[in-house]
Amino acid sequence: MTHSRCLRMSKLTLGLMAALAAAPAFAQSTSAGVGGQVTGAAGAPVAGAEVTITHTESGTVSRATTDASGRYNARGLRVGGPYTITITKSGEGTRTEEGVYLNLDKVTNVSAALTGDVATLDSVSVVASRMPEAFTSDNKGVATNLSRQDLDRTPTPDRSIQNVVRMDPRVVVTDRDRGAFSAMGQNNRYNSITIDTINAGDPFGLNDNGLPTKGTPISQDAIESYNISTANFDVATRRGVGAWVNAVTKSGTNEFHGSAYYVYQDPDDMVGKSQNGAKWTGFTKDTTKGATVGGPILKDKLFFFASYEESIKESPGSLWGTADSGAASTVSGVTTADLNRITAAADRFGVVAGDTSSANADIESKRYLAKIDWNINDFHRASLRFSRTEEDEPIVTASSTDQLKLSSNWYNVAKENTSYALSFYDDWSDTFSTEASVGYSKFDQSRVPLAGGYQPEITVRTSGRDTGPSVVLGTEYSSQANVLGTKSLTAYFAGSWFLGDHVIKAGFDYQQDEVYNLFLQRYNGTYEFNSIADFENGTYRRYRLAQPAAGYGLSNVAAEFKLKQYGLFLQDTWQATDRLSVQYGLRYDMPKVNPLPTLNECFAADPGTLGNLGSCGLRNNPANPGAATGGFGYANTGTIDGNSVVQPRVSFNYEFDSERPTQLRGGAGLFVSNTPAVWIGNPYSNNGVAVTSYDINRLRLPSDPLFSGDGANQNVPGGVITPPGLGTSNMTVNVVDPDFKLPAVWKYTLGLDHQLPWSDLVFTAEYQHLEVDKGIIYRDLNTGAPTGTLPDGRFTYARNPAGAPASANTPNWNKNPSFGNVIELANTDKGSSDNFTVSLKKPFNGSWSGMLAYTYSRAKEVNPGTSSVAYSSYQNNAWYNPGEDVLSTSNYSIPNRIIASLSWERKFFGDYATRVSAFYDGHTGAPYSWVFGNDAQGLGISGRSLAYVPSGPGDVVWANAASAAMADSFWDYLGNSTDLSRAAGSVANRNASRAGWVNQIDLSFSQEIPGFMKGHKGEIRLDMFNVLNMIDKNWGIEHRADFPLIRRLADVSGVSADGKYIYDISGTNYNAGGVYSPKALAVNESLSPSQRWSLLLTLRYTF
Repeated sequence: MTHSRCLRMSKLTLGLMAALAAAPAFAQSTSAGVGGQVTGAAGAPVAGAEVTITHTESGTVSRATTDASGRYNARGLRVGGPYTITITKSGEGTRTEEGVYLNLDKVTNVSAALTGDVATLDSVSVVASRMPEAFTSDNKGVATNLSRQDLDRTPTPDRSIQNVVRMDPRVVVTDRDRGAFSAMGQNNRYNSITIDTINAGDPFGLNDNGLPTKGTPISQDAIESYNISTANFDVATRRGVGAWVNAVTKSGTNEFHGSAYYVYQDPDDMVGKSQNGAKWTGFTKDTTKGATVGGPILKDKLFFFASYEESIKESPGSLWGTADSGAASTVSGVTTADLNRITAAADRFGVVAGDTSSANADIESKRYLAKIDWNINDFHRASLRFSRTEEDEPIVTASSTDQLKLSSNWYNVAKENTSYALSFYDDWSDTFSTEASVGYSKFDQSRVPLAGGYQPEITVRTSGRDTGPSVVLGTEYSSQANVLGTKSLTAYFAGSWFLGDHVIKAGFDYQQDEVYNLFLQRYNGTYEFNSIADFENGTYRRYRLAQPAAGYGLSNVAAEFKLKQYGLFLQDTWQATDRLSVQYGLRYDMPKVNPLPTLNECFAADPGTLGNLGSCGLRNNPANPGAATGGFGYANTGTIDGNSVVQPRVSFNYEFDSERPTQLRGGAGLFVSNTPAVWIGNPYSNNGVAVTSYDINRLRLPSDPLFSGDGANQNVPGGVITPPGLGTSNMTVNVVDPDFKLPAVWKYTLGLDHQLPWSDLVFTAEYQHLEVDKGIIYRDLNTGAPTGTLPDGRFTYARNPAGAPASANTPNWNKNPSFGNVIELANTDKGSSDNFTVSLKKPFNGSWSGMLAYTYSRAKEVNPGTSSVAYSSYQNNAWYNPGEDVLSTSNYSIPNRIIASLSWERKFFGDYATRVSAFYDGHTGAPYSWVFGNDAQGLGISGRSLAYVPSGPGDVVWANAASAAMADSFWDYLGNSTDLSRAAGSVANRNASRAGWVNQIDLSFSQEIPGFMKGHKGEIRLDMFNVLNMIDKNWGIEHRADFPLIRRLADVSGVSADGKYIYDISGTNYNAGGVYSPKALAVNESLSPSQRWSLLLTLRYTF
């Protein structure tokens, strides 16, 4: 037994110990707490004992008095430490514990047995901080706490929040390149990210990383602590069904402290080459410089902290090139000669095509933070924080294995995010304390083209078909009119009554989001050409255009609404016995939305209605008397307004009477999601009457408008803009099902913690089950009735059910001609997730710490909700039939994951530490679905219909001689694929296949050196990302299927007379020199050097 362990056990027997107490958790708070029970020499509770809690570095003092049961509680304390806690009672004695550290959102339990003497437990900072989040009655849910010291000891190769959340074994970075992370297989948009109680996540739900900016909104050097939770049963926990990531910023103390740092990365020498030997061209230099400073304004009373950080990535560019370019990633089927022809043709039409070289702007971001902490007196404390982020981010739109996007398709996103937070922590008496906060934030974003100005988006295929390799140029269609602004006001109040064995907590939270979103896709038009020759001749295959309707302009087609969310909660935490703590309560959430979306009278009209209704019109399809006509019979003004949810929650913690600390914990409860505002905003942006849409989905006829390369002067079909729905126009409408309820899930957890007899190792086993109560599903209400069935029983919607997909075989033949896509957001009650985690943790003991964890997970869903746009969320899926309410493997499901961390520290000379740390993350690859490569079901959508896997040579017919010649290699491929062989004779299941295992090891080396003055230090730090790739360029690489996680098996060329699919595998998606070879999974690298090794150098000076 070590000396510190002997000391700890002897002092426990003498009186001071860490024991269970009635100590409820916080929820998305900025503070910490401490509580415990005081007993006398005979073991009886000591009432009236005075407890003084002093934050050593700031002199902040909080006081409490034990009640009749000997219990005390203190809330609203600064996170971190060290604290000194003194407990005294005349005639009973005094006990003092020093070096106590408190974790964010947690209550540390410190109990004492007074023995009539005065005793001080010295130098227990290591002992006191060994298991602050494990063996306490507060530990009922599932969470990971990370202190400032933990963050400093962790490899952070890109200083992102992803480096932080991955340290929780239940949170997986599912897309290393985009930074998306998921908890328990849930949509990344369901995560909740807060800093100092203010929402720091994406305020509208647009970005994969869950943040409003590419980088973190506040410098990581300004963060004091993180709390990451996947199940917090405290009813004060606000909306969210994924991961809750809560951070608190640093504060000033009685001493002036600060830092200055410089972070540097040069791709030429500090970023590895790709598998094919290509250098990184995503930027030419990456630098970050910043500073922090904090100290007293009035000693023991008033403190300040401030930080500034500026990051620049110079000349961002694309990694993609033509098949013969030698780029890091190449597009097969597009040559440099093809690109030159396309560029020359674009120039003749007055279109600036651009190229694949670097952008004409840098990625720049600036982050400001200022914070004031005020100790009003020993019982009241306040904190005020201001932060601002400014970012200009050139977006190099992602190419793929069959599509090359040129710089005219890239765009710049300018963002400004400003927030204020004011918090109060008050002890009104020995039995009542409160925490309150109010915040305001403002976010503005605009998108503009990087090259060529506003132009139509043009897709030129090289295959001569409706699918195949292509080049994209012109203004990205979602950036042709795109401005976003949100203003958010938040408020939170919680009061806690300490009533003996009970702690009653009640309160409310409020959030108001005022949204302005101008989002008009295809305002400058989009064109598709099936060949370079067609492009040279202006013969498009498809032309789409959206223009403000008569009486509207860009200024009033934007979505404008207010979303208010009210939350009320009531909870009791009951210390039922000395070993059992039970927490139970209710939470009530209600959203209010106003105004309602603009009424579309045509949508609300009865089916069969025809004619001009004023703001819109309804027509029939003369070519098809059987096509749907009229409206849909209900108003399009539905929202989530008033859809309240009552959420019961209960949890417990039981300490076993065992030789070594052992506890069982668990809980159950209902949680409502933080529904992304963009999903709510879609019915406002797409009401059908503010915008007139056109879709010419055929090879251009002489009567169709001419191709125009002038984005400001697109040719309107018919020559004039008609009321939406009349002429050749149609209405795009997004609606919310009148019976729609807020997405909500039930969560159930059970965990066991046990301290092993070696090196304070803690073994943990945890099980979590998530059951969808109300999930989401998107449907297109205007596919039209099916026109027939295909050989495997699924529906087809094409004019000729047995015909090949082509210009003449009109898709959605029976659709209502007055409407385009009519996308409805509705509920499903299907979906679940199961997670089992086992872990070993070794707390830091002054020299080293470690952790090893394995998580087994399974997640099922109906719709992955991959996009911010309703139509994209509908169509970015793989299906047997579109919009079906069928359960399948989640896009975000990662069945197996292993993580490990190791940190070692030693001071070889003086007080200057040498640190080495490592982090390993290994997990199953992302899932994907085998699909038909073209529009197999006549929906006007390619690559979404799950593929039928034929059982053998007699099960399909070949479309042409080239396909027939490849038949043997086709059957060989299927026979050698376990997934495809399993599906032989049936339709492949969605997400039934997976990319390979992903390994990543990151290292960090740092050395402190003497500073220029006493108490100052310098630090040289080197973070190494993906070290395995440095050893072998084929290691440490994540492969990923094309978005939305699909892989093409074959094209369908119709149905034979004897009812068999006609397969075409002669195209470039499958034909590799006469051998069947579907395109391999691409290396998932476009936005960052995420699939190669890299080094990040940090120089830091602290004082």
